[in-house]
Amino acid sequence: MSTKLVDSIVQIVQSLSKEEQQELINRLNALMQTVAAATSSAQEAEPEKQLDGWDVFLSLGDDAVEGKLENPSINHDRYLYQQPK
Repeated sequence: MSTKLVDSIVQIVQSLSKEEQQELINRLNALMQTVAAATSSAQEAEPEKQLDGWDVFLSLGDDAVEGKLENPSINHDRYLYQQPK
């Protein structure tokens, strides 16, 4: 976050009354608890996605043709370092 934005937020919060500041704190705490709950439930569901990803990764070579490419790096440097036209 930019320092100007932070400074302006601090100024606005300081201009609030004590009751309004407390209400803001309560709402922010409730928001953070909601975000934390959503994050923790997303982290619990994450390993299933990783297992599916591993299955896909392990199946990548299933349709590979036996043998090797002839000189696969012939255009490697030209592809990486050639100036765009």
